[in-house]
Amino acid sequence: MATRVIGRIWERRAAVAGLAVLMLLGGCGKTPKGQVLAIVNGEDVTVQQLEAELLDMRIPDSVDRRKLSRTILEGVIDRELEVQEARRQGLDDTPQFRALLKRNEEELLTGMLGHKVAQSVPLPAEEDIRNYIDANPLQFARRQRLTFDQLSFVPPKDRRRLAVLAGAHSLDAADAALRSIGIVPVRGEVAIDTGQTEPDVARQIDRAPPGEPILLPQGERLAVGVITAREPIALPPDTARIAAARALRGGDLLRESQAQIAAARAKAEIQYEPGWGPDKSTGK
Repeated sequence: MATRVIGRIWERRAAVAGLAVLMLLGGCGKTPKGQVLAIVNGEDVTVQQLEAELLDMRIPDSVDRRKLSRTILEGVIDRELEVQEARRQGLDDTPQFRALLKRNEEELLTGMLGHKVAQSVPLPAEEDIRNYIDANPLQFARRQRLTFDQLSFVPPKDRRRLAVLAGAHSLDAADAALRSIGIVPVRGEVAIDTGQTEPDVARQIDRAPPGEPILLPQGERLAVGVITAREPIALPPDTARIAAARALRGGDLLRESQAQIAAARAKAEIQYEPGWGPDKSTGK
């Protein structure tokens, strides 16, 4: 079930796009290339443009699709008018525009390559899904919502200064340790779901002795927290299988993408300006 659900994601997206074309053509069986819906100062607005707008939209059955399409078409026309004004002002002939255009083109092409990679990588086997669930109990069988009393702070540039926390065995002691190196933390309560936490981090949290402060990553900040409550989160078997399949699929796609990049780098001829080459100590 999980593999079928994941395997049909792109099929559903294609169906939405096809539906947009069908409703605009009034039930016609084929989509004429370059079907024109409006002409704005001599520039065509086509079915394909409207199809692109509708591609990622979730349209409830209760919505009048023809009316929605007309509303979206007006938005496309407004954008075309803005584009024409930008061109009139010469904004399309600037270095900034050319750089952004190249970046957008590159992102589009890499996205299309990623989709092609996804089609070539097989879906996870049922045995692999079961093994993943067994190997990550905090994401599945022992999934929990953990409540923390925590101290949030911006870490110092020299992380070695945080060694003062090593001797702090309570949150008050951690507060005093941070203040001793000039860091004033913000105290508060936060909850995390172990099922949505990196497995390694979840295991680190789970192994911490009761009442012992734990150092937690929080984006660009860090936090020192103490668990004050644990609430089990029940996960239906089918939901667990889908989540495990997605995690495995994501890992497989990442590894395949990285392998392709590594192979391309190995064959590529890359020349750097002085001072812009990889750091020899890190290779990056």
